[in-house]
Amino acid sequence: MNHKNRTAPRYDMLFEGGTFNATLLIGPDPWDAYFDSSVFLGAWLKLRNIGFRMTDSLRGYKEFRMTFNHDNKDVEARIRLVHGSNYELDLQELWQESLIHEDFIYLKSHAGYGKHISLSDDVGIFTEAMKEGFEHPDKRPHQLYYLDCCKSEMYYKDAFRDFVGHEGVDLILHKWFCDYKIIGPMVVLIRELMAGSDFETIVAEMNEEYGVPHFDVEDDPADMRLDRKMVTYSVG
Repeated sequence: MNHKNRTAPRYDMLFEGGTFNATLLIGPDPWDAYFDSSVFLGAWLKLRNIGFRMTDSLRGYKEFRMTFNHDNKDVEARIRLVHGSNYELDLQELWQESLIHEDFIYLKSHAGYGKHISLSDDVGIFTEAMKEGFEHPDKRPHQLYYLDCCKSEMYYKDAFRDFVGHEGVDLILHKWFCDYKIIGPMVVLIRELMAGSDFETIVAEMNEEYGVPHFDVEDDPADMRLDRKMVTYSVG
């Protein structure tokens, strides 16, 4: 399929086999941020509000499940919500496993001014995991990533694909500096994916949930418009 002609995610691949598996990683960056826990709790409550039930729990980890209908077929959704700075097991191992097997991967973290995605003091461990995950024979043929980081469109639209590949990877990105405490657009995305929405609807609903991006001291004055939008979609 010519990706330029696509108007929606590859639902046939995201929901292949009647399953939809996602990992949502909150942090662990920024370090010492008191609001990490509140963001994790907010995501938990919002997932519950759209019908997910919690089926497993560890320190820094909640698992949710829900069955929904797509194209007259039942799809079993499994979502893992992870609080990176409080996760009691091996976060690096979870990250690598997610890169290989998950249909949707969400990362809320610091963008590192385009130099890296801050997941650890030793960032190389995570970027190497990306490479190994991309080259793994069992890697999912199509994946969707949402990089909830400041200006991830500018920093990672092209660079991130050097880690995870250019084909079979769609990216949802942020155009401006973002508010780390805002979690709603991620849950709206999941809701719209389960509804089978097209790109235009997904982006519009996520931007409606986000609201007007705040103005940052590093913003160009010409960009300080009340009509500007945060979320963009990059087709792989």
